[in-house]
Amino acid sequence: MEKQKADKEGSSLQSKGQKGGEMFKCPDCKANLSRRDLLKRHLKTVHGMTDEEALAVMPPRKKGGVPSKKVEPANPLIDFIGKDSEPKKIIRLNRVYLEPNSKGYAEVIPFGDIHYGHPTCDVERAQRMVDYCLEKHIYVIGMGDYIEAGLRGSVGDSVYIQTLSPDKQIDFIENMFRPLADAGLLIGLHLGNHEGRIKKETSVNLVSRMAKYLGVPYLGYASWSILYVGDQSYTMYSLHGSTGSKYVYTKLKALVDIAHNFDADILAMGHVHELAEEAILVQRVDKSRKMVIERKKYLILTGSYLQYDDSYAQEKGYPMGKLGSPKIKLFSEKKDIHVST
Repeated sequence: MEKQKADKEGSSLQSKGQKGGEMFKCPDCKANLSRRDLLKRHLKTVHGMTDEEALAVMPPRKKGGVPSKKVEPANPLIDFIGKDSEPKKIIRLNRVYLEPNSKGYAEVIPFGDIHYGHPTCDVERAQRMVDYCLEKHIYVIGMGDYIEAGLRGSVGDSVYIQTLSPDKQIDFIENMFRPLADAGLLIGLHLGNHEGRIKKETSVNLVSRMAKYLGVPYLGYASWSILYVGDQSYTMYSLHGSTGSKYVYTKLKALVDIAHNFDADILAMGHVHELAEEAILVQRVDKSRKMVIERKKYLILTGSYLQYDDSYAQEKGYPMGKLGSPKIKLFSEKKDIHVST
């Protein structure tokens, strides 16, 4: 009886959305609803979502309370919504609208672990990546560890071998990222453990200040994102990471462990200086269609720009990793993800 009632109510809500006016499409079953509150009710009754889950997939409101995916809110790139079980603790959600290209998809590159200031930093390769993104209109999310930030209390000898001071390092990175921010391609900046050294010693958060200077969202060590591309929306959980794994399969295993707790289409992690990806298949019950469906979760290690010779990795005998960043294609007409490394 309860299932029949939910199905009947979902059908009724859909019929109400067919009378004309601005329509709001369900991201799951593509039903059209005439009002935002009806869409929320549909998501809860037909698809079994909680309030927080429904809000996470709904388009934001326009000023005046009328929602539209085409009109961005005052701060379109970040919106704090929902609360977890702890009082006053917010969940960071980065809402981003990506413009699809003429081929029907948008591209995102997670870009980090540059370690500018370290003698083995391949800054020319990093600059070529920025230039490529500007030329091809590819969106970028910063994954942390942009600078070496060697301090007296830091592990290793980076305080002595870094080629310039942390102050000049961050100035260079700000100038590198400025064209991306001005073009609307920089969708957020994560904090890395190397910038975290300065935050720990001085309380000064260089990445937060850089994000404010560039006018882009500060994402902390980890953040949720909803990426809207045409009619599709994709969820991503990205973080700098902190695992000490040595081999590519153990690094991916660390990300698999994280994926158990975060049900996102894409999970992206930096820190491990590895360029790799893996797709895992998961199942769930679609209540509206009364069937079990499968979908892929994409796990991505986001690479680095630190060369192997004379590096910490060489000193420890770690395997050599491929330099660079992964590229993620998000399609606008159907929900489809392609990852290349």
